[in-house]
This record gives sequence, structure tokens and C-alpha cells, in this order.
Amino acid sequence: MNANPNDLQKPLQDSPQEPKPSLLALCLNTIFCLTLCPIFCVGCCCACCLSATNSAVQKAQGKRYDSKQHRWIIDNLSEEAKVLEGVPDDDDDILKIANEAEDAENDQKEDETGGETQKSSVMDTTYYDALGVTPDSDEKKIKRAYYVNARKWHPDKNNSDEAKEKFQKIGEAYQVLSDKKLRAIYDKKGEAGLSGDKTEVSLNAVDPSLIFTFLFGSDAFTDIVGRLQLVTQTMAGDSKDAKGTQIGVKEMKELELRRVVRLALKLAERIQPYVEGDEEGAHTRWEEEATRLVEVRYGQEILNTVGRTYRLVATQCVGTWKEGAEAQISEQEVQVDAVKKAVLGAQKMHGEEGGEDALPSFIEIMWNVTVIDITSTLREVVMKVVMDNSAPKKERNKRAEAIKKLGVVFEQKKSLDETRDQRSVRGLYQSAAAAAMEETLKKMRETEQNIL
Repeated sequence: MNANPNDLQKPLQDSPQEPKPSLLALCLNTIFCLTLCPIFCVGCCCACCLSATNSAVQKAQGKRYDSKQHRWIIDNLSEEAKVLEGVPDDDDDILKIANEAEDAENDQKEDETGGETQKSSVMDTTYYDALGVTPDSDEKKIKRAYYVNARKWHPDKNNSDEAKEKFQKIGEAYQVLSDKKLRAIYDKKGEAGLSGDKTEVSLNAVDPSLIFTFLFGSDAFTDIVGRLQLVTQTMAGDSKDAKGTQIGVKEMKELELRRVVRLALKLAERIQPYVEGDEEGAHTRWEEEATRLVEVRYGQEILNTVGRTYRLVATQCVGTWKEGAEAQISEQEVQVDAVKKAVLGAQKMHGEEGGEDALPSFIEIMWNVTVIDITSTLREVVMKVVMDNSAPKKERNKRAEAIKKLGVVFEQKKSLDETRDQRSVRGLYQSAAAAAMEETLKKMRETEQNIL
């Protein structure tokens, strides 16, 4: 059966978006978008228009119901891959972040020529001077200046004797000035007014695009789970189109659909050797990959979640009716459990945000949002690979079998790190922050090379 072009994903148009909320609000909003909203929409569709007869007709036409798009679709990876041709991997056509470094350099030049009128309003300007900004600079300008200076003085790029010291000072300055509470104390009392440990930033000041991804697996899982939705939402909140309008719901939907297609293509590629008959070789490569992934930050938790989702969704495709029904129930229980834990964590954090005791609850919320995101996204990824209309039915069945076995490998893999259970939440968080800084510098170096 040939895919109807109207059923394939097309680029979407602009629409307005609400102002950027706090990080905690983003977490809760993500939970709603990933679970409650789809459930509500599916329920309405089932009650109002998707009768059993209509459902049977849609399935007879080779369609399936996509819970992210909330409509019946025909999967055709070959055609969908063509739609992605020419689309930047970082989705810069929507997120508009490629000019960040260039804009930052322009901002810094303006500050350097802007005079000394603001220096008298604060106790100490050492941190501002380290970033090359004035005390009246807004958060965005400080962030941009940090990117530029950190890239300039990173030891990997700058071999001078002073590079390491300057790089550390830049990082310290950004930690303070990017946090509203610490910045206010610094402006009033100077560096002497700050505690020795300047890493205790308020949770609302945390930039998920710099830390969230690194806390849960770094870049190691990019080809498996993609860019997490909370990170995308944060990046979208900082992005505007050519008219200065923040990107909206339709653009966010487009980004998620791109994510699903990219991950489906990667998954199909990962299992292809098995599909072609090299079952032993494929299994060996999966084991090697799992052994590597399980040792990264939160690697075991993410890998096991991915594996369980692969296994459960694939079982619904190739298992018996009873096996499929049980797998579907188990899959739903995972999401319901994650939603409950995230909501309970939010309730526990209420009135404690920014406090030291709030960090464990905050991380727990972020982890459960990650679980919801991964499971809901990978469901669509697996279904797209198994229901791919461009592949023969025999090959699709073989794909489902391969995904199920890959899932078992990922789900059962355990870390060999004997100290793993002794890790502190705070230590993991600070480690993620350091990794986020390094990755930011790497990306900014790449951006600089593209500009030049």
C-alpha cells in the first residue's frame, strides 16, 4: 500500500506561545502534554468520533493511531526521511540559535564601549569584568558573554598560562551572575557576602538546556532518546522567529515529530544486521553498546527504561493477544507510576523551592518527567519502525522481533560500578553542571568555526 501524502508529516506554521514559565512549571507542563493531554484527547476521540467501526476501517487501510499527533497515520520511513532532507540536525530553522555566539560578541563589544556609569551602583564588579559586561546587563546578555569568554579561554583551545585560571573565574562569575539571589547578594555585599560554596543556585535559575540532558545520560543517548522534551521547551522559550515572536505549539509539535522520525531511522539502522540474518553479530554489538551506556550518569536507569519500553511495545506487535494485552497494561503502569511520583515530588517541593532540602525532590521530578518523555516517545518510535509501510510485512515482523530482543539486552544490563548506589544527588547534579559547561563550550566552538 502506498502512503497518502496527506498522511505524512509536513512542516508546520507559526503560532503564538505563552511566556516562558519557571523550570518546575515546565516540568509539570511537560507531564500534562505527554500524558494527561493525550489521554484526554484519545478519550474524546473514542467517545465522539472514533467508533469501533471507524477504527477497524482505519486499521484495514494500514493506518495506526499516533498518540502524539492525535490522528490516524500511515508510517512510511522512506518518505518521512525525505521530508527531513535539508533540515538541520539541531532544528535551527525553528529554534534560531545559530547566531547566539555572534550576537554575544556584539553585545560584549557594546558593553566594552558603554562607559562606567553603572559600576558605582554595585559593591564589586569583578565578576562582571570577568565576563566583560556591565552591572545592568540582563540575563541573556550575561549568558551570551559567558559563552564567548568561556570559549575564548577554554584550556583545550587556549594554551596560554593564564587560560586555566581565567576559565575557572569565568565559570565562577557565571554561576553567581546567572542566579538572581546570588547576584543580588553580590551586588550588595560583593564577593565577601557569598558563601565559599557558590554552587547552591536556586532551582528556578537552573537552565535545563545546560544541565537536564547531562544529568540523565549526557550525549550518549542522543541516538536512542533524542533531545528530551523539557530541553526543547526551554530552548524554544529562548527562541524567536524573524518577526520576534516566540515559537508556538505547532512548532513544538513539529520538533517532536522530527525527533520521532530521526530516532526511528536510527533504531531501524541499529537492528538492520539482525533483520538481514546476522543475529549473533547484532546481539554482540548491542551488548557492547549497552555495556558502554550503562556506566554514564543515570545510564542504568535510562537504558533499562529504554529496554523495557522496546520490549513491551514490540511484544504488543508480535506477541499473542494475551501477551500483547499484558504488555500494554505494563506499559501504561510505568507511565502512571511516573506521573504519580512527579506530582508527589512537586507537592513535596512546594514551599521549599531554592532550599537545600528541595534538590532531591527536584531531581526526582526531573527523572520522572524523563521517564514519561522516553516511554511515550519510544512507543511512537517502535511503532513507526514496525509499521513502516515502505518495508515488506516479513521484514516488519523481523524488525519487531529484533526490537524485542534488543529491549531485553538493554533492560537487563546492570552497571559494574560498585560505588554506584553510594552516589549523592548533589554530587550527580554538580557533575552534570560541569559536563554541561564543557558541552556548551564544544558547541560554541563549532558555531564559531561555522561563522568563520
